[in-house]
Order: sequence, then C-alpha cells, then structure tokens
Amino acid sequence: MHDATTNKNRRIEMTETDVRMIQQLGKTVEHIAEKTARNHIMQGSDQVTRSSTKETIALFVRDTMDRLDSTVDEQTRMRIMHSCGQHCASVNNRVIDAAKLRRKKFKDVDAFLKAEQRKPMKGTRLSREGTILYQSYVPLSLTPPMRCYCSLLRGLPKDSSVSLTYCHCSKAFVQKLWESALGRSVKVDLLQSVVAGDSECKFAIHLI
Repeated sequence: MHDATTNKNRRIEMTETDVRMIQQLGKTVEHIAEKTARNHIMQGSDQVTRSSTKETIALFVRDTMDRLDSTVDEQTRMRIMHSCGQHCASVNNRVIDAAKLRRKKFKDVDAFLKAEQRKPMKGTRLSREGTILYQSYVPLSLTPPMRCYCSLLRGLPKDSSVSLTYCHCSKAFVQKLWESALGRSVKVDLLQSVVAGDSECKFAIHLI
C-alpha cells in the first residue's frame, strides 16, 4: 500500500506555480551569475512543463544545484538562493501574514514567542535559548510524509539528497517570516536539512 501511494505521488504533475518557480530560478541565476552560467546551470529547464512529474522535477532541481555548486563561488550561490527565498516569501505570503496577525494579539515579543512555542505551526517545533530561537521543520512527520515543504522537492526519492545550497532559499524565507512577525531585523543560520540527509530541518533565529 505504501509503495502504491509513493508511486501515485510520483506521477502527480507539476502546477503552474511550480513551473514559474523554475523560471524564476533561471532568471535569478542569469541576473546574478550572467547568461553564460545560466545556460549551463539551468540546462534541461526547457523540458520542465506541466506534464513533468514531481519526481522528475525534484531530480532536475537536485542536478541543477550540483551544477550551481560547481559553476559559481559560494557567495554567488548564497546570493542566488537568498533572492529566490525572498521571491518565494512574496508569492507564498499567507503563512507570513498569519504570523503577523498572531503577533498583534500580544503586548510584547516574549509573550508572542511563548505562545508560538506552545502551539507552533503544523509540522514545526520551536524552542528558545536566551536570544536564539530554534525552529525545526519536520516534514517527515506529516501525513503523507514529505521530503521537503517546497513543492519542487516533494517528489525527491528517498535514496536521493540535494545540496545544502538549495536550503538557503528556505533560510531567506524563514528570515522574512520572523522579520515580518517581529518588526525588526534578525539573523538566521541554517543548521540542518532533511533533503541534505538530516532527520529534520533546523534554523537558528538570532533575535538580537
């Protein structure tokens, strides 16, 4: 039954939003790393269509990250994925808007954070140590379990992993989420990633 469900999920086709996300990645690579690098890094992107399966697109993203890692320096990679994360946050802003509304219910940040720890968003866990908030994402705990909250990697086979580079997109999303909710700048560190081989995704949000 589990295998049948897995195979069914792998046949699910992409959405138009997924296609636009791939296109946006290509535009960002070209803008930051120039067209020559984009042509190499994004090779095969013209084959990404609404009829592509989730597994096909996840493997495409995996291979794209490998080419990104081998083509440009670390600073450029981080700029590219940070920009992608900011764009993702602007498009998928419902969770951010919801966090901002929840914050308004509390008189101060400490009360808000305590409430968030007691009742974190589904599939997440929060803990705090002084001025550092640790946010863990546990997509494998959901029903059905996922490799990643990002729709582009939900079809990633169990025996495959993706470069940690990709998760700097999520790092930028997390930064935008907490800066919007708290109304001030925060620093975020990426600590763990499920698609890179860890059991959960984990970020450290430095509150000051």
